[in-house]
Amino acid sequence: MTDGATLVYDVFTEPYYLSPYAKIIKSKAEGWISVFLTMVNTSYLWFEWFLFMSFPEEERRFAVVAVGTIYPIAASTIALTTKTDASDDAFWLSYCWSGFSLLFLAMDYLENFVGGLPDFYSICLVTTIYLFLPILHGANVVFRRVWVPLTGQYENMLLHDAYLVRKDMEKSIPSKYHERVFRKATDVFVASKRD
Repeated sequence: MTDGATLVYDVFTEPYYLSPYAKIIKSKAEGWISVFLTMVNTSYLWFEWFLFMSFPEEERRFAVVAVGTIYPIAASTIALTTKTDASDDAFWLSYCWSGFSLLFLAMDYLENFVGGLPDFYSICLVTTIYLFLPILHGANVVFRRVWVPLTGQYENMLLHDAYLVRKDMEKSIPSKYHERVFRKATDVFVASKRD
């Protein structure tokens, strides 16, 4: 609101040529800053885990189901209401929901046998987070290695992957070269099939 950083830059940094020195300090401190942020995030996660472990068993189960339901609902709503390419829609609507469905079925079945173990719901929560964080691609792995083979949709998955490669190529290659590049790409696929 007060735009203090801009004021300091305009009054001190720019007129007194402090930018080169600030860049040197930033480059030297950057590693320590990332270590500090990692420590803060890690301590926060440990605090959350200890808090989670203090819950009674039914509340831990509820927390796992809530995280596994509320988070994808919110993310799916955002994915469907934002104007981006369809890849985030596909991620949230197919990978995450199918991944959580599989996890929930496994959790529901296994809790009859090992649900009394103190870390059972912690494992379920960590698995849920693994499935939903896009940086880890957990839902994609489960979708490709479990659901696709179970449903016999391997060929359709490969065709969809080829379609996504084509869309990426269309974005990165100027339109006047599309026909020639796609013809060469087709030749590469046909030639590799013959080899």
